[in-house]
Amino acid sequence: MKKILLTLDYELFGDGSGDVFKHIVEPTNLILEVAERYGAKITAFFEVVEYWRLKHEWESGNHMGYNCNPAEMMEKQVVDMIRHGHDVQLHLHPQWVDAKWLDNHWEVDYKNWRLGDFNSPTMTLKQLISEGKHTLEDIIQPHFPNYKCYALRAGGYNAQPSETIVEAMRECGMMVDSSIVPGAKEDGSLSIYDYTSAPDCEGLWYVGKKLEEPSKEKTDIIELPIVSFPILRIFKFMSHTRIKSILLNRKSAQASFEAKTSSGGTNGGMLRKLSFFFKKEFQTWDYCLFPCWMHRRYFHKIATQKSRDIFVVIGHPKSLVSTKSLEFMLKKANEKMKFVSLSDLI
Repeated sequence: MKKILLTLDYELFGDGSGDVFKHIVEPTNLILEVAERYGAKITAFFEVVEYWRLKHEWESGNHMGYNCNPAEMMEKQVVDMIRHGHDVQLHLHPQWVDAKWLDNHWEVDYKNWRLGDFNSPTMTLKQLISEGKHTLEDIIQPHFPNYKCYALRAGGYNAQPSETIVEAMRECGMMVDSSIVPGAKEDGSLSIYDYTSAPDCEGLWYVGKKLEEPSKEKTDIIELPIVSFPILRIFKFMSHTRIKSILLNRKSAQASFEAKTSSGGTNGGMLRKLSFFFKKEFQTWDYCLFPCWMHRRYFHKIATQKSRDIFVVIGHPKSLVSTKSLEFMLKKANEKMKFVSLSDLI
């Protein structure tokens, strides 16, 4: 039986905007409620750096407009996830490392957008991964002593150059990465990666020197690539769920679009922006945004991959606007596939 691994990027928006309760805690609760009905397991990739910044500000006396401690609520939710049989692993958006709270909003470090070429005066990449791992273990192990953090996802899929990440993972004892989107390529003003050479019909592979290049021999690190298939970008927006999500999170959506349609920090112009919608891209299987017809399409596509038996799909609580299509997807998956967490799989 094919296995499906439902992953959740547990985070605010990349530009620092968003509300922990509105965009993380509350929609995650909705996702978990639906998952429980279908016996589905969720693996949350917890963005630990923004948690550090939120915790620091709150404990320094700045409540950032919150009535309750947002960092404490995040801690309670991920512990509760483990209690209900779900999983929690490490997510890193390095633009948060040197983020500052100024004029009632977060100013993130756009120069450190990509984990692959992370360069901060305050810590090394190895320290970032190591401290992130230990933070999650410090939160969860007092309640579940056997818990281990051993998996990583780079923010925005920015895991190149991956040699540096692989080296740091080995030094920190991390066993799994799930950042690679086979076939995907981006060369914007912020995200830069090229995974067009990564195998698109493998459920996992052993990692040698690079995350995106399978090793011919068994190694100490496994890559769990995220499911992706080529579609015309315009089809992504032929969905009331995506349009509603864009309207609800207009500022972040506009910033993301500008970054994607600009190259090297230069505005691409109107023609580049229009042509963007009519080009193909490898689209991840997003269970928080897909309408039912796109879920059907992806189920059909995975049925054609006879040799692959592991499928990693992705969601973002900040993007959730309705649980209707999520219920459809989980019901259909429950008929044909086995739900597993990352820890189960390893």
